Amino acid sequence: MATKLDTPGRDADRTRAAILFAAQQIFAEKGFAAATVRDITARAGVNQSLVSRYFGGKLKLFEAALDATLNTRLMTDLPKMEFGKRIVASFADEDGRVSPLPMLFRAAADDEARAIAQRLLRERVFEPLQQWIGGADASVRAARFMMVSLGFFAYRDQLPLAEFGGRVDPDLRRWLEREFQAIVDG
Repeated sequence: MATKLDTPGRDADRTRAAILFAAQQIFAEKGFAAATVRDITARAGVNQSLVSRYFGGKLKLFEAALDATLNTRLMTDLPKMEFGKRIVASFADEDGRVSPLPMLFRAAADDEARAIAQRLLRERVFEPLQQWIGGADASVRAARFMMVSLGFFAYRDQLPLAEFGGRVDPDLRRWLEREFQAIVDG
C-alpha cells in the first residue's frame, strides 16, 4: 500500500524542488548566461525535459529560482524595536539558504534575466520593505537599507573581506545593528 509520501504528486513536488534548488546553486555559481539546463538537471539528478515540464524553460526557471530566494518576510516579520539586532543576526549567521545576491549580480550579463531580477527585487523586496517601514520617506529608507545590506553581502559573498567572513567582528556587527535600526526608526 502506498503511503502519503509515495504518491506521484509528492514525487513531482520533490523533483520540482530538486530542480529549483539546483538552479539556485548553478545560477549563483555561473550566472544566467553561463548556466545550462544540462548543468542544472545534472545537479538535480533529473531528466532535462523536466525543466520544460515544470518551469517552461530556462528563463522561467531562473525567475522561479530567484523568486524563491527573495523572502522579504525574513525582514518584515521582525519587530521594529529589535530590527537592527535581529536582521544582523539573520544576515551574519549562515542558514543554508542560497543567497540571491550572486544570482542578481550575474543576471546583469543577460538583458532578459536582468529585467526579471530588477522586477523581482522591486516587487519582492523593495516595495514590501518600503510599505513595512512606512512614512513619507519610506522609499528613501528602504533604498538605504538595500544599499547597506547589499554592501554587506557583496563583501561577504562576492568580494570577500576577512572582516565579513566567519564570525562578524563585534564592532562591525554593532555598527551594522545601529545603521539598520536607524533606518527603520527614521
